[in-house]
Amino acid sequence: MWGNLHLKSGLAAARAGRRDVADEHLAEARETARRLGGDRDDYRLCFGVTNVGIWSVGLAVEMMDGTEAVKRAEHVRLPATTPRERAGHHYIDLARGFLLHGDRTKALTSLRKAKEIAPTQTRYHPMVHETIRVLARDDARSNESVRGFAAWCGIDRG
Repeated sequence: MWGNLHLKSGLAAARAGRRDVADEHLAEARETARRLGGDRDDYRLCFGVTNVGIWSVGLAVEMMDGTEAVKRAEHVRLPATTPRERAGHHYIDLARGFLLHGDRTKALTSLRKAKEIAPTQTRYHPMVHETIRVLARDDARSNESVRGFAAWCGIDRG
């Protein structure tokens, strides 16, 4: 419970723009996970080193720091025992991180990975909808795509 409360507090701090407080809560959750020694799912809380890693990426995204999210994701390893909901959420957050970082290709690749792992969650998740809307809108404006060229010419997709 202690570790999960720190993760949730870190999320609230990140959304409030308090990076220092978010990082303090993340550090406390990471230390708690280290002391536990492994991933656990007591009371369906799914807490441990893996979940703290997943949250570390999500917190960076909530702070609108895509570069940090991508950097943190490099250290996240998802064992086969990771619940699909958590693994899918990781790739949803990672897609948002890549988008903020400016890597549209990896953003879409991450969404495809989320779909592979947790298709229903991915289909209906509001952050997936937001991310794909940005990707589609930017693609329509791109000078390098057929859709972008058609839009430039004033041709409707109809």
